[in-house]
Amino acid sequence: MHVRMKPSLLAASLSAAAFLAGCVTAPPPPPTYNPADAAANQAATFVGSNKPAKNMQKVKKVALTGCNVMFADKSSGSASTGAGMFGDRATNDTRRVDEKVIVVYSMTGLDEPAMQKMTDDICQDAEKRMAASGLEVMPRSELAKSESYQKLLEAGRKSPYEFKVGQSTYKVFSASGSSIFDPRYIGTVSGLGQAFKQAGGNSALMLETRAMNELGVDSVQINMLVDFAQIQSDGHSKAFQLSDKDTARVDAKVQLAVSGDIKIQPVSELKCWKALGGRTDCMMKNNATPVFFTKIPVLAEEPFYKQVREATKTSDKVASGLTKGLAMLSAMGGVSSTSTSITRYEVVVEPAQFAQVSRKYMDGFMDMLFISANNARSATK
Repeated sequence: MHVRMKPSLLAASLSAAAFLAGCVTAPPPPPTYNPADAAANQAATFVGSNKPAKNMQKVKKVALTGCNVMFADKSSGSASTGAGMFGDRATNDTRRVDEKVIVVYSMTGLDEPAMQKMTDDICQDAEKRMAASGLEVMPRSELAKSESYQKLLEAGRKSPYEFKVGQSTYKVFSASGSSIFDPRYIGTVSGLGQAFKQAGGNSALMLETRAMNELGVDSVQINMLVDFAQIQSDGHSKAFQLSDKDTARVDAKVQLAVSGDIKIQPVSELKCWKALGGRTDCMMKNNATPVFFTKIPVLAEEPFYKQVREATKTSDKVASGLTKGLAMLSAMGGVSSTSTSITRYEVVVEPAQFAQVSRKYMDGFMDMLFISANNARSATK
């Protein structure tokens, strides 16, 4: 609820909106990925790269040292209204009752063993797809000969690791027998642990570069994300804003989306030194690592779920009613306040169907990532 606009202001706003609607055309829809078309024809549309991608010219033989797959477990969005510095002040004694809207989508039907099986399959296929793109690949059997690589497999967190962003949650998996050591996932506590290990030359970062130096191989880390709901919000009111924000809207569409990135560390860009005890330690030079990433998410245009059902809890409804009632009482007492409403949905999936659809689009996106990397390597020679 918000302060009612004066009739004159309302008429002016409607007239302006009608004028703008006649002058402004809707933005074009985002490009659609076609799994039947060659990945090479679509890579430039969906994959971007950083400035150090020019160092791909120095890449000769790659090895997959890290592979993580992140599954969205819960997707959420929120929006809120709020007063602005120059908002409507028709009556000085009016107090606002603002609103915060929260929408939460949860996925059910896909358990952790199924996610781990998908991760293992994806990471195993990644090596084949690297080779198919034109990159020369050191097989895992040869990589395993390195004692440093063997230690690397144990250096991070065991999967699954739950990763939270606001009210959204994700489950991160590494391939069986490996661990999660990407600093974007492992969190501050594990990061401190890695820092102490690094002082002794035993952090995941140091073990990976040591293995690269010992084997003379360029490392590849791949990270993939599969999401199931696309949620958009019209935003939150800000602490300082000029005009009132009188809408709180969250729109959602149940649709599979694939994104991710690959990081390639050229062994030629290592800086190495002799440490205590005769050990050789190495680190990557600053701004020397090519990264290829999602420019536009790959969206699946086919069903991957059995049903979508509302799952708002009784406690959510009671809490929403209480906050709205308290907000109204506060406003009647001359105090501006905010009510909160929560709506929940469950997306029920069948594991085989989910795996089939998600792998189709994930495989296509991985192909585009590796093709982009190999094209950068070839283009600069």
